[in-house]
Amino acid sequence: MLLKCIVLLMNALQSLKVHSERENLNGREQYRSDHHDMEAVGVEQIKTAQGGFIGVDVGGTHTDVAVLLDGQVERGKALTTYDDFSRGVLEAVTVAANRFGMSLGEMLARTDLFVNGTTVVTNTITELRGCSVGLLVTSGFRDVLRFAGGPRLSVLDDHLQVNVPDLLSRSAIAEIEERIDWAGLEVVPLDEAQVVAELRRLVEVEQVEALAICFMHSYANDAHERRVLALARDLYPDLFISASHEVYPVAGETRRFTTTVLNSFVHRDAQIYLDSLSGQLRDSGLAGGLMFFQGLGGGISLGRARTNPLALLGSGPAAGAIGANELARRMGESRVLLGDMGGTSFDTGIIVDNEVKIAKNLDIGLFQTGVNIVDVISVGAGGGSIASIGERGVPIVGPRSASSTPGPAALGRGGLEPTVTDAMVVLGFIDPERYLDGRVRLYPEKSVEALESVYAERFGWTAPEAARAVHDLAVVNMATAVREVSVNRGYDPRDFLFLAYGGTLPMFAGQIAKRLGIARVVMPANSSVFCARGLLAAEFVVRRDQAARWDLSRPSDAGSVNHIIERLLQESLTALTEEGFGPDSITQRVTADLRFRGQSFELSIDLSGRTLTPDDAASITAQFTTTYEQTYGSGTAWKDVPVVMVNVSVTATGSFPSRREQEQIDSSDVYLPLESAQTRRRVISLPETGESVEVPIYSADLLKPGMVVAGPTIIDARDTTIYVPSSCTVELDSYGNFVMEVK
Repeated sequence: MLLKCIVLLMNALQSLKVHSERENLNGREQYRSDHHDMEAVGVEQIKTAQGGFIGVDVGGTHTDVAVLLDGQVERGKALTTYDDFSRGVLEAVTVAANRFGMSLGEMLARTDLFVNGTTVVTNTITELRGCSVGLLVTSGFRDVLRFAGGPRLSVLDDHLQVNVPDLLSRSAIAEIEERIDWAGLEVVPLDEAQVVAELRRLVEVEQVEALAICFMHSYANDAHERRVLALARDLYPDLFISASHEVYPVAGETRRFTTTVLNSFVHRDAQIYLDSLSGQLRDSGLAGGLMFFQGLGGGISLGRARTNPLALLGSGPAAGAIGANELARRMGESRVLLGDMGGTSFDTGIIVDNEVKIAKNLDIGLFQTGVNIVDVISVGAGGGSIASIGERGVPIVGPRSASSTPGPAALGRGGLEPTVTDAMVVLGFIDPERYLDGRVRLYPEKSVEALESVYAERFGWTAPEAARAVHDLAVVNMATAVREVSVNRGYDPRDFLFLAYGGTLPMFAGQIAKRLGIARVVMPANSSVFCARGLLAAEFVVRRDQAARWDLSRPSDAGSVNHIIERLLQESLTALTEEGFGPDSITQRVTADLRFRGQSFELSIDLSGRTLTPDDAASITAQFTTTYEQTYGSGTAWKDVPVVMVNVSVTATGSFPSRREQEQIDSSDVYLPLESAQTRRRVISLPETGESVEVPIYSADLLKPGMVVAGPTIIDARDTTIYVPSSCTVELDSYGNFVMEVK
């Protein structure tokens, strides 16, 4: 799945220039801005909750903003600016500020908390353009990253393989004489003289810009890593350094080494972005706290983002899932399929019993990591996904994307290849005069030219015929992805609500639902900036992981696990206290990873609120067995094989004061006829039949709760378009959400 996403992003970004500041930054100096007061979140400033909250999601095509101020939510949108991401952020915030009748400075002066999700770290890994990293490893383990668990892409083909990309050169790997065994006992003492010599070689000869320290079994005893870390900081105090006992202290050298190296690999680009954005925000008048969103589904301070930039991976889709779960709770829904279609990709996931699933040990393309991230999958079906002819001579959509530069052909910015957006322009779904609330002009004739240039000669298709094919392919790709997170995991999509958001998905949501037999679709208010809207619900999250081995067939070992849990609880509590959170606003959750002896994968169970005793071995075994069979099916548990605990984790959450918004929209004009919301009529080509039909066009701003719109028709919002298929209806609920009944 992630391989698809990486390929998608690689093609979308390959023509973009590297950030100009990157060439000018001496990577061996840990860049710092002058705004040290923004390192912490600033909870004390937020406690009154009298000001505004701003959420900004920097995506592959658009930068989206949602602002909550005085109980009202407004949105802003601008194209993502790859030469300087922070410029697009400020442009989008300015759009939202103007809708409140304010300037950028006035808005920021009234802001209590600014939360940002960014694609910067994802881009750096995708492009493989991180900084040069030096790696110190235990002697004999120089090639761990090169082997990386084996290069085969498929168990069905022993010969199909692609080597894991190199994150660093072999000459930048230093083998150090030292060894700790699996139990944490020192086998070979650390050769400090060799460490100093290798540090000097890596920094002064190899000219590395960052370091990673990864010794065998440091999760069991981190003394050697700590000593090397101290020596390196004494010699090069400004050098960025990641040590595996801090980044990912869990057994399994491939994932631990890769995760640690990636944290250093991405730090330069992350540093440039963090410093640029924080500096420009403060210079523009930001008065409140600044928080960055993690792919784990919670916030992190600027200071912690500097030291752990890999945590920012996948923050945009994670914010959408958090926002979807919050909305589902408000609507009284507990089983939700979510979909987010923006300019670059389509992301989907599943929520069961109002629990956002976390994917452990994420594979980022071919990189096997220990990253924990909100569980969503991505396919190349965004508005900017390029329509082309595949290797087998058939039409395909994605995974390549036109991104924001040059963008779809309709933008008239040099894009020559047709995209999904171009197809929808030709079908009449997108009004060229009202795209992005009329701020961006579209050129339909360029969409026609782009589609005909690809499909006319090969298939003899007219532009509308090609557009329908592109539309249908996009719908199939998205429906297949939704099936993957539902049917393939044992869930019937017909039992779920489909929550469809993103700037593009409301045009396709009804068709996807029809294919899957889903009866009800909700397109939320502020759909086009819903991931940014999800950031408004962000809480501060700290996670601590630690290897903790306990063979449950030997119950007496419970005490050692308790000791580890107590330490992680205290560390996470201290971290949140340092950010200004009080005891009443902190919650902690303890989980453990277990497996049957002999397996190489784990499942997590909740151990919150328990002090483990030998008597708990039996109940934990039963709890794990139940979880196992719920996941893999009845009868799949290895009931005659002992259960082994391998890791424990503590996730601590710091909650902010309630960010209240207006609960319901004004329904005083509900008696108005539906015709009062109709603005015009327009000819569109129905995807279901290919027939050209004149349909009524309704303004989203004029619709009132209780009005029912029957398809086929289109509802135009400021920065999205809702297509209501034939035999479907849409009604605006009292919260501003568009609820579609699919028949």
